[in-house]
Amino acid sequence: MKQKVEVRKGATKYLIILLLQRVIGVGLFFFAAGTFYDLRGTTNLALYLIVSLIACVIMFSGHQETLNERGKNQKNTKGWDKILLPIYWLIAYFGIYLVAGLGIRLEWSVLSIYWFYIGVILYLISSVLTVWPVIENKHFETTARIQDDRAHTVITTGPYRIVRHPGYSGIVIWAIASALMFGTLAVGIVAFVIIATICVRTYLEDKMLKDELNGYMEYSKSVRYRLIPFVW
Repeated sequence: MKQKVEVRKGATKYLIILLLQRVIGVGLFFFAAGTFYDLRGTTNLALYLIVSLIACVIMFSGHQETLNERGKNQKNTKGWDKILLPIYWLIAYFGIYLVAGLGIRLEWSVLSIYWFYIGVILYLISSVLTVWPVIENKHFETTARIQDDRAHTVITTGPYRIVRHPGYSGIVIWAIASALMFGTLAVGIVAFVIIATICVRTYLEDKMLKDELNGYMEYSKSVRYRLIPFVW
């Protein structure tokens, strides 16, 4: 019983921090934009907060152990991830929204509204792909490591039947969606940096799993693609 209470507390703390990060990102956007009245921005951020709340409810209802582990500072995190993860965290949670807000204040040119609607569709797809792997994979921690303390095994069900890193696929689609919704070149550049960081992290994590996790090499032969089916 005590362990369950501790897990619940850890999961709650993680979700509070997650939501707080999102609120700060939204605040940075409106601060940089200098206005609350912008279709692209308010739609994007409304989706951002609504999807986050729905995801939190889904994950907390049946995956508290995973959330609890995601909130911990794991000692055997790979050195390269201690560099890549903060870069991704700063840009994806805060940087992209700050730049998007500046685009509104400074009236940078934007893509046509049709690209915005495509971005909304991609955003919804990315939302599914970022939550589904967490539900399917009890080893879906924040940092890259071999979880010997948690009987780390290969997950081959759900989205893992299609690509080996579906959570990262969701992030890539989210970055593209955000670039299309905000519609400025500057946001597109930030999205490109996010995607590049995720691709590097995917490559290094995939190599780690092949080298150190029993059964992963065989899995990689049956599920050939890391992020995008038929591409990579």
